[in-house]
Amino acid sequence: MRSPSLLILLPGLAAAAPTPAEQKQLTTRDAPSPPPRIVSVSYSGSGCPSASPAVDRTGGFDDIALRLNSFEARTSTTSAVEESAVNCQAHLSIAGAAEGWQVGVKDVFVRGHLVLDPGAGLDYYVTSFWSEDAGRTTTIKGTVANTGAAQLNQDVEARSTVPDGQVVYSPCTGTQGDVGLLNVNFRVALQAAGAQYGYFGKDPDTTASESWSYVWRRC
Repeated sequence: MRSPSLLILLPGLAAAAPTPAEQKQLTTRDAPSPPPRIVSVSYSGSGCPSASPAVDRTGGFDDIALRLNSFEARTSTTSAVEESAVNCQAHLSIAGAAEGWQVGVKDVFVRGHLVLDPGAGLDYYVTSFWSEDAGRTTTIKGTVANTGAAQLNQDVEARSTVPDGQVVYSPCTGTQGDVGLLNVNFRVALQAAGAQYGYFGKDPDTTASESWSYVWRRC
């Protein structure tokens, strides 16, 4: 009996072209002192409905993690091709940082339970932007595909990293330490043909979740 074959493709990324100043800017993973704090957080999207405790947040700004209790995408169809998509967007108001810094999302971690029939696949997208400059966005795309002959049914974890020159940074913090409003949208799209089944979300032991880390630069 053949084991299921799981193919995880390297993520693609779409973003506004970096300026020469951004390409030369020195960066650091260490948060300045004092570090920022999350003033408020809200959620929107089909994967985090307001009618239930859809999201549990743990950690502060530096170690935030979101458990997406209602995030489930599935597809089972007899039509030629079907895509089932679900998303959850977090909106974080951030303040209290040291003066003269900018911050952006650098690494994204996605976890959940995945079921894929042979030939089916899952695309996931993480888009981040700051409301103060909503025209500048960065989108990370990853793909998980079942290339084997048996159904794939297991927990998965994927990590994606934004290249240095394509990080979308917050406004420069002033004397009050206001960072801005960060928006992070997580979306999955299941790809199936014919009667193939695909699922991403939770099982008795796993809940879909995401977390991310940052990079800082002087401004």
